[in-house]
Amino acid sequence: DREHPLSQRQQGWMMQVQQAGWHLLEMINDTLDLSRIESGAIKLTVESLSLPDLLAWALAMVHNDAEQRGLSVTRALHPDAALVLADATRLKQVLTNLLSNAVKYNIEHGRIHIATRVLGPDYLELAVTDTGLGMSEQQLAAMFEPFNRLGREHSATEGTGIGLVICKRLVELMGGTLKVRSTKDEGSSFIVTLPRAVEPSGVRPVRDTAPGLPPEYRKRMVHYIEDNETNAEVMRGILAQRPQVELLVSMTGQAGIAAARAHPPHVILLDMHLPDMNGMDVLNQLRKHHETADTPVVVVSADALPLHMEAAYQQGVYRYLTKPVNVPELLCVLDELLDVMETRFG
Repeated sequence: DREHPLSQRQQGWMMQVQQAGWHLLEMINDTLDLSRIESGAIKLTVESLSLPDLLAWALAMVHNDAEQRGLSVTRALHPDAALVLADATRLKQVLTNLLSNAVKYNIEHGRIHIATRVLGPDYLELAVTDTGLGMSEQQLAAMFEPFNRLGREHSATEGTGIGLVICKRLVELMGGTLKVRSTKDEGSSFIVTLPRAVEPSGVRPVRDTAPGLPPEYRKRMVHYIEDNETNAEVMRGILAQRPQVELLVSMTGQAGIAAARAHPPHVILLDMHLPDMNGMDVLNQLRKHHETADTPVVVVSADALPLHMEAAYQQGVYRYLTKPVNVPELLCVLDELLDVMETRFG
């Protein structure tokens, strides 16, 4: 409010509320992720990917924080360890988490070193090493216990104590391992092994654009079927980071089906609980009409029941995202879809 601006003290309170809100959202998202993994509801698309591209994307995500702390980042990437078999979205999540921890728990003006090497014909290794606080043997023994922050809960550094647990489970689901070596007061190394892709044919390039930076694809249309105006407004705010994406919103299932048939979008975002019909019925109707039969559908729903998620995947949804929305994950999923599509209008 320009006529009645907040005082400096009130601005400080507002910042605290905002930071607490983001921290709570992070905890909710991490808890939901861990629940989905342990219930077997996580769906992976394992394919040949460029590891240097993935690292560049993840480094862009932590660049500002690393720069503020005066950290130097060095890389030693083996040319024969460039191709990895993994799920793009989930490996980005793992790399971002490891690099974010290397930034958060490092010393001021410290170092982060990223190295890759080949482990025989079938595997490669990625190590993220920092010059941070390091860990004792007791802390190492409890490293992968959910919600255990290893004493860091008494520090000013925020965290959930779930991130590394999620990383370990995701890496294992992709056929690899995550291990740690650490010396107290000297630093830590987090070492990921993953299946290696030897043949370059069929490798899908990975976007090196972090969420918030302009992607390269041209104008696209996304249709959001959602009856809650607040949720629709939140989605508009998120997609403001993608100015070339035109967002259309329908408040009922029938209206959404009719609009998508009249003006076929590139992607449909679908809530599963609508006032006139449920999301599964909307999916079935979309698949029956030739205008929308092949349109990728991304579910965005508060319904995180594994049974319902599995049913949606069986109906052919591209991805099932749960509310509250994880913004980087949503943008990543949309970029993956929209980057390879032809511009249909404009």
